[in-house]
Amino acid sequence: MFDKAAKSISNVYRQIKSKPHYVEFLSSINKVFIFKIIVYLISTVIVVIAARILTPAQFGRTGVINSISSLLFVPMLLNVHSSMYKFLPSADEKEKDKLILTSALGSIVSILVFTVIFLLAYDPVIRRLNIPSGEWQMAVALTVFVSFATITEAFLRGQKKFDAICLFKLTAALANLALILVFFFILQLKNLETYVYGLMVFNGLFTLLALFKTGFRKFSAIRWPVVKKIYAFSFSNFLSMLLSGIIFSSDIFFVNYFCSSTEVGIYTAYQGFAKNVFSVLFYEIFLVVFLPFLAKADRNSLEKKLKRFTPLIVAAIILCSGIMTTVFILLFGQKYVLNPAYIALSALGIALCSVYQLYVYLYNIEGSKKAMYTGLSTLFALPFTMAAQYFLVSRFGIVGALSSVVLTYFILIVAMIAVNTPAAATPAESNPRNNLSN
Repeated sequence: MFDKAAKSISNVYRQIKSKPHYVEFLSSINKVFIFKIIVYLISTVIVVIAARILTPAQFGRTGVINSISSLLFVPMLLNVHSSMYKFLPSADEKEKDKLILTSALGSIVSILVFTVIFLLAYDPVIRRLNIPSGEWQMAVALTVFVSFATITEAFLRGQKKFDAICLFKLTAALANLALILVFFFILQLKNLETYVYGLMVFNGLFTLLALFKTGFRKFSAIRWPVVKKIYAFSFSNFLSMLLSGIIFSSDIFFVNYFCSSTEVGIYTAYQGFAKNVFSVLFYEIFLVVFLPFLAKADRNSLEKKLKRFTPLIVAAIILCSGIMTTVFILLFGQKYVLNPAYIALSALGIALCSVYQLYVYLYNIEGSKKAMYTGLSTLFALPFTMAAQYFLVSRFGIVGALSSVVLTYFILIVAMIAVNTPAAATPAESNPRNNLSN
């Protein structure tokens, strides 16, 4: 039995070693992992401090602000960062300058325009959602910082400068922690504004550091073919990403509308924070190196393997997230009561959310057609998921909200696979090389 195991391990090692893309992918994860774990631990310390210092009601407001930011970020940046993941890895030095300059200028314009639109939208629309004016303004300001940080990070990720990303994130996280410690414990400014300003400092400092490492060499005239290339791909993914943002954030908006401020804080502790942590780990540690690798890999083979291992992935994430949530609730202090039902529902929701994100990125990177199918599947499922969330949250409060997240991502995964399966067989997309031209 041991001989068979040894042979299997040896065969896997030889297969990985014979494929440069896999070697590059695994070595990149090793580089990223240690730094990302450190950054994650620093961020966790900050959240634990905030949860213990702030009241559950105040802590819940931070969750609402973060959710607003994660939703507004998609239209504010117009998903241009996805084009950088797609095109920078294979671009030569001259083309890199054109891609970076065009996307940077376009992002500045879109950020300014949507900032004005979002601020003007408060009185006619947002006020009705039980969101205070000050929190909406902070959320919009935070979104601006997040958008600039995302596009500058995309410049580095597209060029595989993972070491720089890790170092700059670590530096920004330490600055954020220092600000929180000084304001909370020395200046005694114990409020949610301090926590949000810390997030702005984190994203702002990262943006400044990343700008010096983009490798941009010289300015040139903006060319329509480059603009078309960038925005054709980003818009092909835009619907899917926007709808995903709505799905990812909608649960806490229903909780905010139907539940008390204290319940919003408890829900943020169980679902909002835990889901965000897993999203960050998934996005930062895995996809930070996986997307450039995926642009070159055989996606049909990856899709088959993902379907085969989905039950194992779900089981592993349920176990890990359940343990993680339990630890965090205990760290948050006596203001948050440990509830096994909340933990179980939260863990299952996080697992299905992670699988959903895997499928989204797998399909979106293949080209405009599959990205459109992904967006249409989410659009088709959206009325059912929103209705489920409205009914369950309004009738059953936190338990209903946690259950609605599970149901939402189950519906989305089924819809996405169903819509993309026939598309995978079309001649135009059966060849990965054809997909790169979309």
